[in-house]
Amino acid sequence: MKPLVTYTDFRAYLNDWIIERKSRGLPGSNRWFALKMGINSTSWLTSVVKGAKGLSKYTANRLSEILKHSPLEARYFEALVSFNQARTIEERNKYYQELNALQKIKEVRTVKPNQYDFYSAWHHSAVRSLVGMHRFTASEKEYERLAGMVSPPITASQARKSLKLLEELGFVKINHGGAYELTSGAITTGENVRSLGIANFQQETMRLAQEALDRVAREERYIGTATVGVSAKSFGQIRQVLIDTSNRIAEIANADADADRVYQVNLQAFPMSKACRAGAENKRSPMDVKQ
Repeated sequence: MKPLVTYTDFRAYLNDWIIERKSRGLPGSNRWFALKMGINSTSWLTSVVKGAKGLSKYTANRLSEILKHSPLEARYFEALVSFNQARTIEERNKYYQELNALQKIKEVRTVKPNQYDFYSAWHHSAVRSLVGMHRFTASEKEYERLAGMVSPPITASQARKSLKLLEELGFVKINHGGAYELTSGAITTGENVRSLGIANFQQETMRLAQEALDRVAREERYIGTATVGVSAKSFGQIRQVLIDTSNRIAEIANADADADRVYQVNLQAFPMSKACRAGAENKRSPMDVKQ
């Protein structure tokens, strides 16, 4: 069947998926879907495909798991559902633009644990991004040119060692023309990875953000803060907003064919007080926003 990213109607996609699955002798009945979804209604899938019922974000994501979508396909399917179920022209335009952006990017590659040396120094990420935007060959002059593009600057030796590491890890390769090129347009560690190397990388990028207050002109950066009082449930919603925002930023960047500069974007949320005990007096906490 056609790739998911070519569809503009999630119901047509589901219908084709079911037909294709059954043609291979694999289960795809209403009862099978109901069992996988954990619902009692055996007519649920038919109601969705015929347009009698819609999909929530949760059911769309659950379907992506059942259909074994890749991370990119899961994002596309979720946006496609939102596009088809949008009630206003503004919403439809918003999700249509998101679908267009997702159609232009290649599959996101997940960084494997044996590749976590990539996060041993902050500038490896910057060097990798620059390789995706400019042509560099393996020469001392080129290493100096690459080093001078990184901000804050690194040495030519660091640039050379960074390229060597990226090549060893499989993130870049030398093409037939003798220039470095990326082996994948986008990479991610996923959302639930715990690693000392990644934690150190995050600390380094937070340090760079602090230095950027003095080093980078205000019109070339954005550093905003918000101190809020919320419940554990609301924090879960805020965390999901940050995850969605991070994904959307990645989609915009990956679809940008005119990229000419590397930016570091940090999204952070952490507690600044201890949790109150159950039953304690709960007063509305003031919100403090700074941009």
